[in-house]
Amino acid sequence: MTSVIAKKTRGEAAVATVPLFVYGATGMLGGELLRLLELHPAFAPTAVSRKAGSLAESQPHVQGATAFTNVEAAETELAAALERGPAAVALSLPHGESGEFVKRLRASLGAKFDELVLVDLAADFRLADPELYRATYKHAHPCVDELSGFAYGLPEFHRARIASSRRTAAAGCFATALQLAVVPAARAGLLDVNVPWILHGVTGSSGSGAEPKPGTHHPYRHGNLWAYSLDGHRHEAELAQALGGASTKPAKLHFVAHSGPFTRGIHLTCALPLARPLATAEARAVYAQCFAGEPFVEVLEAGVPDLRRIAGSNRAALGLNVRGDVLTVLCTLDNLVKGGAGQALQCLNLMFGFPETWGLPRSGLGVA
Repeated sequence: MTSVIAKKTRGEAAVATVPLFVYGATGMLGGELLRLLELHPAFAPTAVSRKAGSLAESQPHVQGATAFTNVEAAETELAAALERGPAAVALSLPHGESGEFVKRLRASLGAKFDELVLVDLAADFRLADPELYRATYKHAHPCVDELSGFAYGLPEFHRARIASSRRTAAAGCFATALQLAVVPAARAGLLDVNVPWILHGVTGSSGSGAEPKPGTHHPYRHGNLWAYSLDGHRHEAELAQALGGASTKPAKLHFVAHSGPFTRGIHLTCALPLARPLATAEARAVYAQCFAGEPFVEVLEAGVPDLRRIAGSNRAALGLNVRGDVLTVLCTLDNLVKGGAGQALQCLNLMFGFPETWGLPRSGLGVA
């Protein structure tokens, strides 16, 4: 879609003021998106939650956002905003609820719904095939009628479609790391599809959400490490979908996720069988060419990526090595930013025609 009418200035450039309604504002991703929006020159954030209490109680680190705890009142304000001009919605709801909420918004907004720009941070619209969704999430798709209208929200591979859409489903956190690490080699025909691709990922506790439970409670998580979803992680389906056009024969994916003793970040190790002899420098050149000019993907010339270089940033870092007939690709990213809220904001920037980097940090925290 084209850029909206200018309302305020950023330096010498005039930019738009666009109301952005963040539904599910008390969750991890909702709070992270509100944090990032403080420095965005165009979006004016409104936090929406069903939970009682002020935004200061649920997200005390967030400043500058208005808030609603009455969803009906928020919808009235959203409808009024759409009468005045462009408006956007970010859904940071639990998996399975976004589809139902999209149906609710269409019913409440009527014809104005088609003017709304929407990004979903959950899984409801990531998979284009409703049967693949059913097989992955073990229930029927909640909103099949809207499915085809959503772009897949991984800008590095789907930028043009996102920029021309009004609906985007931000890619999952592990799915983002998996695709950045695997797709370039697969598309270049470097990999043997007859041998399993071994994928090992470790994620921080923030990936489990804001509700306390043994999987995230600090005394259980600290100094500990364990695997989960051994029979298959749901984000594998997003990688399989991405690889659909990369090979005539499906690859054998074997991804095992782990819970790590830290808060932010994903560390992914991919052991990828090679279809032919290859030098590390050649593999690195393939990735460097694939991500040339990308503002948020760093292909290291040497060494390995760690979490501190990317924590708090919207950047993903990749390291590569070839040993024998195996290509090892390492990827680190922040699951809350490039794997979540930052990716959603990157997509919103594209959908509004804003510079893609607005509101998004490229530097990591260094110490966290």
